[in-house]
Amino acid sequence: MHDHDQDDGAARGGQALAVTLGLLLLIGGVLMTDAFAGPFVAFGVFAVPVIAAYAARPGGTVRAVLRTAALRREVRRLLRDA
Repeated sequence: MHDHDQDDGAARGGQALAVTLGLLLLIGGVLMTDAFAGPFVAFGVFAVPVIAAYAARPGGTVRAVLRTAALRREVRRLLRDA
């Protein structure tokens, strides 16, 4: 008999429990921060790091904006020199 199937099921159950507890703690933290410090502080504490990590990823928004700015600067320089 293979015990690997039972081990995989237990690992998935443990992972699901960890994700559920993490989400409950996150939601509770947002609600507590909102109640004690206000909605803007709650947004800043919980959403800004997520947005910043998303924007700073290798294909993210920050790199695209910097690339576009560099391209515009080079086009302007080439047009000025022509």
